[in-house]
Amino acid sequence: MIGRGLVCVVLLSLCGQLSAEDDFPTLMMRATVKLNHELSTATGFVLRQSRPNQESRSILVTAAHVFEKMTGNDAKLMYRVREAEGIYKKEAMPLVIRRDGQPTWIKHPTEDIALMVITPPEKSDIPELSTDLLADDDRLRQSKIHPGQIVVCLGYPHRVEANEAGFPILRTGSIGSFPLVPAKVNKTFLLSANTFEGDSGGPIFVTDSHRKADGSIEEIRMILGLMHGQHFLDEDMVMIYGSTKLRHRLGLGIVVQAAFIRETLQQIP
Repeated sequence: MIGRGLVCVVLLSLCGQLSAEDDFPTLMMRATVKLNHELSTATGFVLRQSRPNQESRSILVTAAHVFEKMTGNDAKLMYRVREAEGIYKKEAMPLVIRRDGQPTWIKHPTEDIALMVITPPEKSDIPELSTDLLADDDRLRQSKIHPGQIVVCLGYPHRVEANEAGFPILRTGSIGSFPLVPAKVNKTFLLSANTFEGDSGGPIFVTDSHRKADGSIEEIRMILGLMHGQHFLDEDMVMIYGSTKLRHRLGLGIVVQAAFIRETLQQIP
């Protein structure tokens, strides 16, 4: 979602490897970044992609409309540097979004997904969360992800940061639609939570536990998708000397399924 002062119909964009030192929501917060442009703000997250016989690489994930609505060639990626326990400093990394008029990001052919290969600064506090965390149909079935499932979203609503260090704001909601699979048919799902301008491209993920048939407990850590947009109800008010339009938030976010992030990964040279 692009953040500006004027409320309008808005399209609403995660990152690193699991560590025993941090719980999954904390890792996701550290992997989520703010994307700044002179006229807009949005959200992205960084994942680490392993490749056979090649070095792994960092992938910035966000919504395609985030970059499409940014004019010019340059933007900024806001990240953090850890200086001591509980002390983080916000820094800016230049982000080239176009060269010679051509996008430097890769867009999914049909869905609102954009990926960019980046090199995070050496001192950046971005955990190496694997692209294997991205959900697909099989994982959704196996983990019994269902309507009413509590999920987590991260973003920068109306440019707001959680603190001076620039961390995103975490909110929870539940999956508000059915069915989820197959993703090729059910390309998006609804999130029962308030979302705002600036949340576009933010990650939607689940952290839970699931009892398997043998009685053992399986920990579920999975990225379900990214924030694409939100639903509004527009109401026209006609009065004697004029008219106006009222816009009501329905508290329903629109999430693009992670399966399409996986597909876009295959397009990167």
